[in-house]
Amino acid sequence: MLEGKPPKTPEERRAKKGDILAKEIRKTIRFSDEEYSKIEAMMNEHNLTFAEFARAAILRKKIKTNLTKELLFQINKVGNNLNQIAKKVNSSDDRKNILIQLIAIKNQMQEIKNVC
Repeated sequence: MLEGKPPKTPEERRAKKGDILAKEIRKTIRFSDEEYSKIEAMMNEHNLTFAEFARAAILRKKIKTNLTKELLFQINKVGNNLNQIAKKVNSSDDRKNILIQLIAIKNQMQEIKNVC
């Protein structure tokens, strides 16, 4: 019998350098026939295995969140502030105060963006 390293498992043979056994977690997902047909077409178009395609699609896409009632309320408040500022801009020459209000709205929008 030959001494040395034991033979590699199929997973080890398929793994890329530096990636040996790094992917130990397995998840199951279900698709409709229509969904999977679309996925197969994209996999074939890009010459990817399902695992490669799934990782690319999952890890490189920004996840969209559903808007909550609170978030919608905050967005409406910002919209109301914008309307008030537009009305002031059209009816007065108080540019400094308007700029201060615009900066406040910008900060509110940044906070909302950070929540999403």
